[in-house]
Amino acid sequence: MVSESRDLKKGIVTFWMLVFQSISFTAPAIAVGATMTGAAAFALGALPLTYLLALFAVLAAGFAVYVFSKKVASSGGYYRYIERGFGPRTGGFGGWVYMLYTVIGGTPFIYFETSLVLVYGLQILGYNLPSWAWYPIGIVVAAIAFIFAYSGIKNSLIYSMYTGSIEMIILIVVAVFILLHTPHPVNLNVFTPKYSPTGWEGVALGLVFAFTSLSGWGSMAFLGTEAKSAHLNMRKGVIVVVLILTTLFLFMSYVMTVGWGVQNMGTYFTNFIPGMVLALRDGGIILAVIFFIFMVNSGMVDTLAIINAGARDMYTMAKDGLLIKKLSLTHPVHKSPHMALILQTIVGLIIFTVTGWLFGPLNGFLVTGLWTGVGTLIDHILLNTSLPLYFRKVKSLRWTYVVVPAIASAIYLFAIYGSFLSINIYIIIGTIVLVIWLLVGGIIYSFKKGIRIVLEEGEEI
Repeated sequence: MVSESRDLKKGIVTFWMLVFQSISFTAPAIAVGATMTGAAAFALGALPLTYLLALFAVLAAGFAVYVFSKKVASSGGYYRYIERGFGPRTGGFGGWVYMLYTVIGGTPFIYFETSLVLVYGLQILGYNLPSWAWYPIGIVVAAIAFIFAYSGIKNSLIYSMYTGSIEMIILIVVAVFILLHTPHPVNLNVFTPKYSPTGWEGVALGLVFAFTSLSGWGSMAFLGTEAKSAHLNMRKGVIVVVLILTTLFLFMSYVMTVGWGVQNMGTYFTNFIPGMVLALRDGGIILAVIFFIFMVNSGMVDTLAIINAGARDMYTMAKDGLLIKKLSLTHPVHKSPHMALILQTIVGLIIFTVTGWLFGPLNGFLVTGLWTGVGTLIDHILLNTSLPLYFRKVKSLRWTYVVVPAIASAIYLFAIYGSFLSINIYIIIGTIVLVIWLLVGGIIYSFKKGIRIVLEEGEEI
């Protein structure tokens, strides 16, 4: 009989693997080609403004993760950061919110996104699939990602490193072709609310989806146990990832807006992958096909990164007695948190099925995107607030540990405010569900018993 395993492999994740865990979670190609449309649906021609605001928030939030990683490197990621500052009950709630972000929102969201990109992309290329094709495609994406994640973190990240590098180069090439074919490529008014039909309200709701497309930049924090020189490499990794992603997304949001035409942005969301439309129009069929292939691949590796992070959140919470103990089991050979991976994949497929057939895949994409976006916002607010509390405990508090994360939290609160402004019935339904999820988590972790925080060797300096 094989004895139960509860340990992850230590020291197998390199610096660049950490970087590409975060880049893969953000999935630049599919985010620019498709996720960005969620923000554009509400901000319209002010789309670049939402990414400018997101840039400042992510830079400030990145500072919080950078500082925390000096002291704490754990498979619990954000859950562990929040728990170190607030204590186990609020930490448990933070982990519960991360499950909203990844398990409830992010996993079905990326199933929708990848399947819809494949369906709409083939349509743009002249091949029409049946209206129900999104569903089996999503299931195939889920299965491939699960097999990769189940086989161990190293296999996942090696694949992500190579394809992710090519993906970003292709994005830049597409952007150059678009700008060269745009009659009026300079329009700084897109960085103001001028082209938002509802002014700052549209910008606020668009910001939720801007954060959704940028979400995942800090997911390397969940590989703290498995990383080499974790405390050092995570600090360097956060700087590299934040600078690459915020610059890339701000640039691409501008290119897509002026390329599509600021006065035409009302049709941007209805095309779902307008980035491919522009690539075909300005770069020709070969560039469009290459972009299409890497968008689909981007969705697959994004799925992989999401379940790798979400499963480690649940695995660490289960070790601390905040979730059922079985979720803390790891595979005896691969050392992956296989029970948590199985649960996350099953839950993701159930939500994908229910929301997709009940609301339609496009509205399922919006609803699960809302859960993903708001989940990451709330978790980062908790993390930002936990930072000064923790460093006060260890007697190393500086004024920057209070002020800089507070800037990020202020912008995040503005985005959360935006999520309550829409009269879109599906957004309203999604908001009701996320409020219920938060209330249930608040109740559970207010009265939770049997919590036993046991840090691994080297987890906290």
